[in-house]
Amino acid sequence: MINDFNFWLTGTGWAAAFFSNERQNMRFEFSYLSDPLLELFEALTKLIKGQSDIEKITFLDEPGEHILIITRQKEDVIGVEITRSDTWDSMSEKYSTLGEKEIVYSDIDTLKNFASVVCAGIDNLLKRHTLSEYQEKWHLSAFPAEAYDKLKQVTTMT
Repeated sequence: MINDFNFWLTGTGWAAAFFSNERQNMRFEFSYLSDPLLELFEALTKLIKGQSDIEKITFLDEPGEHILIITRQKEDVIGVEITRSDTWDSMSEKYSTLGEKEIVYSDIDTLKNFASVVCAGIDNLLKRHTLSEYQEKWHLSAFPAEAYDKLKQVTTMT
C-alpha cells in the first residue's frame, strides 16, 4: 500500500513526484508540458465513481515520460504501476512502438487509501505554495482547484 505521495515544484516549469510504500520509493522530475495533477484528480474521481476501470496519467519529461497507470482489480482494490520511457510514447499512437517502457514502480492498494494519500500530499503542496505561486512556478497551468475539490468531495463520500 502506498504510504506517501508528494508533489514538489522544483523550479519554473519543473516539478517532482514522489511515491513510496514499505518496499520501494519512486521520485521523478517532469515538466509543465503536461498537466498531471489535473489528469490525476480527474482519473481518481472517475475510478471512485465507477466510471472507469483503468486510468493513465502522463508526466512529460524533456525528453521522455513517466506514466502512472491505475487499474481496478476488484471492487476497491487497484494496481498502481509507473512506467518510464525515454520517448514521448503517449503523445502519438504512431510512436507507440518507439522506446522501451520500463516498470519503475508497482503496488497494490485500495482506491480509498490511494486517493487519501494523494489528497494528503496535495494538501501539503498547498501549504507550501499559494495558488498564484503555483501558477507562476508551473508556468502554463493554474492549480486545478475545481478538479481537486471534486476529488475531495467524492473521496469523503466513500
